[in-house]
Amino acid sequence: MEKERIVKRLLIYLAGLLIIALGINVSKMASLGISPVSSIPRALEVSLGFTLGQMVIVVYCLLVLAQLVVLRKDFRLINVLGVPVGIVFGWMVDLVGIDPNAFGHLLYGFPMPQNYVMRLVYLLVSIVIIGIGVSVYLAPRLVPMPAEGLAQAISGKSGKAFGDCKSMVDCSLIAIAFLIQLIVLGTESLSGSTVVVREGTIIAAALVGQVVKFINKRKKK
Repeated sequence: MEKERIVKRLLIYLAGLLIIALGINVSKMASLGISPVSSIPRALEVSLGFTLGQMVIVVYCLLVLAQLVVLRKDFRLINVLGVPVGIVFGWMVDLVGIDPNAFGHLLYGFPMPQNYVMRLVYLLVSIVIIGIGVSVYLAPRLVPMPAEGLAQAISGKSGKAFGDCKSMVDCSLIAIAFLIQLIVLGTESLSGSTVVVREGTIIAAALVGQVVKFINKRKKK
């Protein structure tokens, strides 16, 4: 029974990651700015020519390294597990992505929004999908995603609330991605298919947590 319970928790966890990966790709299609934790991978994708999933793996491994710097002797196995989680998640991002050069690219050929209203609709749909995915992936209480792991590490060392540390991490990721976007791609990256950070990124940062909160309240009932 214990083994069955562990398998169920793992399947729920992986399902949550896959849903988040789907939401990220829908937000990419909206071209109004990608979600905060994917902003640096997106900036590197359009700058270096690699797939979004490949850049997710690289950035998430760097976030695990950042946890090591923060935690030092308190760095534990659960932090190390952020590396395989990042690899699996990066693979999922490419699997359900729109890049024909990526593995899987299941959304390739899916209709792209043609005007601002439809882009906004895609963005809002992506926020709901990501919120559902986060709620599902958190339910089994297994390994946190590297960005959340870094926020937890900073919270544990500084004594600050996790929510404040999570906001700090997200804002830092957005700022770094925005700098990469402007330095490498210039102002033309604020529109078209190379968008990294725009109003959609801020909207996602503000609303995803609210979607998760709404779902978790209903789930408890």
